[in-house]
Amino acid sequence: MKKKFLILAMIVFAMSNTAANAENFAKQTIQATLPDYVDIKAEEGTLQKNIDPATGNLTEGFNSIFTINSNTALDLYLKAETITQNGAVPAFFKKGETVYLVLSHTTIKPASQAVDDIKSGSATPERNQNAIAYPVSGIQLAGKYDSEPVFDDSKGQYQFKVDQGTTTATTTISPNVDSTTYSFDDRAGNYEAYIILTDTTT
Repeated sequence: MKKKFLILAMIVFAMSNTAANAENFAKQTIQATLPDYVDIKAEEGTLQKNIDPATGNLTEGFNSIFTINSNTALDLYLKAETITQNGAVPAFFKKGETVYLVLSHTTIKPASQAVDDIKSGSATPERNQNAIAYPVSGIQLAGKYDSEPVFDDSKGQYQFKVDQGTTTATTTISPNVDSTTYSFDDRAGNYEAYIILTDTTT
């Protein structure tokens, strides 16, 4: 009888010990959300060059540089504006196979018709006073990008695609003036345009 009781007690103890060692746990998920991020930075402020009054050529060309930091792939648009008597107008245009940038006098602003004349393909300096055009030599991309810049003439802007990471976009403006846009009728002073890189199309 004692032997049976001892065996029964050992069985009960073994069962209770097994129950005490059964797994008991809870799980909690730690989650953080990373939103889309895009940072577009102009590498310099105002770019200043001189115009040779005898020829209209720049003493040297411009290099406009932007850095793009993004954690997602996206389309980007490079556009330009110049200011006329009627306000801001697109400053990039294409003539033949070449894209040009129009600079306008900052204090004696040209009429919008002057910029229209430059873009017409049959410009004459007498009709586009105080607006001068220079060719865009090209746009060089370095870093994480998926497509080369393509100019959309209907919108007056370049488009290209970048991947996540860091990309630089360098736009080179040639110093050689479009001779149909420069004469001694262009008033002395500062001429300018704004180059804009954005993720929003026109």
